[in-house]
Amino acid sequence: MQLSAGEWASLGIKAARGAGYSWGLAEEFGASLATLEQWGINGAGPALALCAAQAVLGLPQMTEINGGVWGQAGAPLCPVATGALICDLGHSPQGLFGPHPLTLAAVAEPLMLLPFLDGLAAREGRAVQISTPKAALVFGGLFPLDTNEITQFADHARDATLTLCAKPSRYGASVPRAPYLQTITPETYADLDRFALETTVPATTQSRETGAGAGLSDND
Repeated sequence: MQLSAGEWASLGIKAARGAGYSWGLAEEFGASLATLEQWGINGAGPALALCAAQAVLGLPQMTEINGGVWGQAGAPLCPVATGALICDLGHSPQGLFGPHPLTLAAVAEPLMLLPFLDGLAAREGRAVQISTPKAALVFGGLFPLDTNEITQFADHARDATLTLCAKPSRYGASVPRAPYLQTITPETYADLDRFALETTVPATTQSRETGAGAGLSDND
């Protein structure tokens, strides 16, 4: 089945909330999925992996260790919480537009982090670079990025130390919008929907007596 960007966002929000994310981060989660769809990238696999990890263990939140390296040894950071914090810090001394680059020890499912960096570059009118010791992407740089560049970098960035820095100028759109909708398999949709169903409240006689749903008798 094919989902629009709005449908990816809605599914992501409900699945993330059901997995244990706060409503605020769940909305960021859905927005990241929607951006990936607009790029022509299917984010269902990373989204499902994050929901499963959050539901079972809870992904670690941001901490600062070892003189400015963010993260925890042996425990990759959540890309959604990390991306949201990077955006919130902005021009503060600890932020991406502060005096020093940001170093992330490791990020789980780094593909989900990249839309945050693209959005930040667009808002600030500057280029944002993310790199490992062997590869780099620049959002808002001289040349637009294509889908293969993004997915290959995300695969390479798994379990790698990531360095983020801002460039002094921005030249144009980061990633062209894909001309087609992304497809999700019924099985993966059902897996994400199972997390989404955790946000619902089972009907009871008491809830129906007080007006929830169709009440005790549905004659429609």
